[in-house]
Amino acid sequence: MAPSTLTIASDPVVSQKERRPWNLVPEAGGSVGALVRKLGGYAVLGAEDRAALAGLAGFVRSVERYTVLVEQDCVADHALIVCTGFACRYKRRISGRRLIFAYLIPGDHCDRGAVYGYPLDHTIEALTRGQIAKVPRGHYLDMLERHPRIALAFQRAKLAEEATAREWMANIGMRLGPERMAHLLCELLERHGSIGQVTGDQFDLPLTQADLADALGLTSVHVNRVLQALRRDGLIALRGRRLRILAPRRLRELGEFEARYL
Repeated sequence: MAPSTLTIASDPVVSQKERRPWNLVPEAGGSVGALVRKLGGYAVLGAEDRAALAGLAGFVRSVERYTVLVEQDCVADHALIVCTGFACRYKRRISGRRLIFAYLIPGDHCDRGAVYGYPLDHTIEALTRGQIAKVPRGHYLDMLERHPRIALAFQRAKLAEEATAREWMANIGMRLGPERMAHLLCELLERHGSIGQVTGDQFDLPLTQADLADALGLTSVHVNRVLQALRRDGLIALRGRRLRILAPRRLRELGEFEARYL
């Protein structure tokens, strides 16, 4: 099968000129439902807590692909919440080479600047078009003070994020290409499932081969070969931007995946 038949396309390194600023036009109907569902898995939220989170929809904005959400060394005056689409945390070399060390999916957040006032040591960027809530520091801190269960849920979500970062380090450092990919796909299946975005072991995967390569420490060519091998072995199916896990148990065994860290 030729590489061009894969539905996850290759993507060149993005130059500074291609990276887009924030789109400040409000998006009608922006939703924080994924955030409510995710935090509800970390703490018991009452009606007032859920109402407070729903109120964050007023801060939702549309962003385009490659929008820089928070720049490295920036002290953000807001908390950032992904509502739809994919974003990532990354480091970039002078040459333009990028290392992605976290994918951010709906329900994920970053509040380092809002809570601690520390500069970010990496860049957060949208990988796809989507919706992002940019919550001003004052509103965010007031919400945490008034709703301790929300604050607790955010703290537990951060612990899961740290554990995920360690799993990614182990994945790159100790596994071969097919095993790395299997582990990542199992993780994404689990994470999307926790926010109600999995149907029949299927979920949206609107990432390019370059996005996957930069997260797995592989080349785009290697990613293409790994995906083809997983398809050939009957483990996954790709149609458009939709991924289906055909053999969840076998894929978990290949990637040595256990979801406890999430």
